[in-house]
Amino acid sequence: MNDTAPRDRDTTETSLIQAVEAVILDEGFAGVGINALARRAGVDKVLIYRYFGGLSGLLTAYAEAGDFWWRVDDLLAEPLPDPDSSDALAQTLARVFERHVAFLRRHPVTLEVIAWEMSARNELTAALESVREQRSLAVMRCLAERFGVAESEFLAQVAPLLTLLGAAANYLAARGRHLSVFNGLDLQSEAGWTQLCRTAEHMLAAVQLPHPSADSISPATNLDQDP
Repeated sequence: MNDTAPRDRDTTETSLIQAVEAVILDEGFAGVGINALARRAGVDKVLIYRYFGGLSGLLTAYAEAGDFWWRVDDLLAEPLPDPDSSDALAQTLARVFERHVAFLRRHPVTLEVIAWEMSARNELTAALESVREQRSLAVMRCLAERFGVAESEFLAQVAPLLTLLGAAANYLAARGRHLSVFNGLDLQSEAGWTQLCRTAEHMLAAVQLPHPSADSISPATNLDQDP
């Protein structure tokens, strides 16, 4: 135990949240436990109960505050296509997909989670799943508002398309950690992922997407209120 570790609550909470990611990277999900996390953070394990209510609370805090998943305002940051142009929605969805792919490729812990949750469900995968779903829905609400499309229509017509593309990116990025080629595509090269993103762009351009109408504009969504 590191007796010199700061006892300031904010610092300790941050250390414990960072410990979750460090343990996942070094030991895998099987190593995530109260004792291991306290040891990695250099604090007494009683502080996990005091500050987070236990392991579940710490894992939830990591899911919400950690760098596990992109944030809405990052995914929708300007510049984006002018919403008044005829193909703006398709182009915007293509940019969002590119940013999603770029995030995945920069975050090995996220890829570990994606691979792990395919075969197991526990407190950590449940907490991370909740954050991911909240942010994905927030992105779609923001896009519906940006393009003046009713949220219900956007969710019915666009969400399934984004789900297919997003799931493909998740799977291929996770597989690309250990598998270099999939159906002849190099998953460990910039060229391979650029080809995938261009293909997604062509697909989006070919799909009939909803058009805005004056009576279908959704209430404003505040990007600052990122889940």
